Amino acid sequence: MSGYYPQNNDLPQSYGPIVSLPSPEMKRSRSLRTTVGVSSLILTAGAVFYAGLDVSLLGRFSGATDMLFAASAAVYAVGAAAYLGIGIWLLVTRKRTSKAPLITAAAVAGVAVVLLLLGLVTSPAGNHAPQYGSLGLNLLMIIRAIMALCIRPVPAVVPAARF
Repeated sequence: MSGYYPQNNDLPQSYGPIVSLPSPEMKRSRSLRTTVGVSSLILTAGAVFYAGLDVSLLGRFSGATDMLFAASAAVYAVGAAAYLGIGIWLLVTRKRTSKAPLITAAAVAGVAVVLLLLGLVTSPAGNHAPQYGSLGLNLLMIIRAIMALCIRPVPAVVPAARF
């Protein structure tokens, strides 16, 4: 009985080289991705807390102050949604070599650092305390994401199939 056995050159051209990380680098990448994902989820909780705090202050003041609290609550809510999405995305893809979640996490954390530094500069003029914990956690996210991006995947050697 004769049959067709596929050969290596019969594979479609759309298959690119298979990339993987050796075991120590994979463990390090997984650890860094987990750190960035958990940090993002912690920042989600903080943003939800501050959004709730701003919503609770709505109606106690009038005019521009009330609009300021509404805008602040909206910014915190958008930030919480971004951190939640990135945290879940990173934790789901922590065993892969995809760079997109890490780049997104570093970009969002960079924007948050800039906004937190602006808040730090203007905190003496306002009635709010500077958020040093959020600033530190965002900087940690940026550093860990860059460290995970520096790990280079190598093409895996696929042994020839024997039929």
